[in-house]
Amino acid sequence: MKAGLDKPGKENDPLTLFSRFDPNEVRVVGGTVKTRGRMTFAERKAGVVAVHADYTFVYPLTKKDKGSRQVARTVVRRIMDTEVFDPARFRVVPGKLSVRHHVVDIGNTTCDADDGFIHPAFPKLRRHHGKQDETDRSGPVVDPYDRDRDLGERDGTRHDECGTVTRT
Repeated sequence: MKAGLDKPGKENDPLTLFSRFDPNEVRVVGGTVKTRGRMTFAERKAGVVAVHADYTFVYPLTKKDKGSRQVARTVVRRIMDTEVFDPARFRVVPGKLSVRHHVVDIGNTTCDADDGFIHPAFPKLRRHHGKQDETDRSGPVVDPYDRDRDLGERDGTRHDECGTVTRT
């Protein structure tokens, strides 16, 4: 996690755990990020509590320029399974979570950037750093708001294929 934040890249991608946007490129519109999801808890054997979280975050964004009025939404769904161990039974740091599984799905982002930031696509502009986003979007066409969609076993990674979202 630290390596991904210090020196982001393809191998150390902070976007698997964090949503980050380049402040030189975009800004959040308004003060609200819409969130929908659920968290469940289950007791396991020997004093272990399993925590399952499945949340969708919708970020309304616009270009950094003050005159920009076009808004794009980036939809991020994160699923994370963690465990909390009883410090009386296990040698652990009290209050720390143990991440067992996590997966992220990011809709409406440029697929070929590995700089540690989400780069939303703007319908009329479709530009990234002054060039057209000509990414080969041969991956699946998906509805990023579909909470019943299985994200699969892509533990900690984004799409292997660059897909297209049906709506943002």
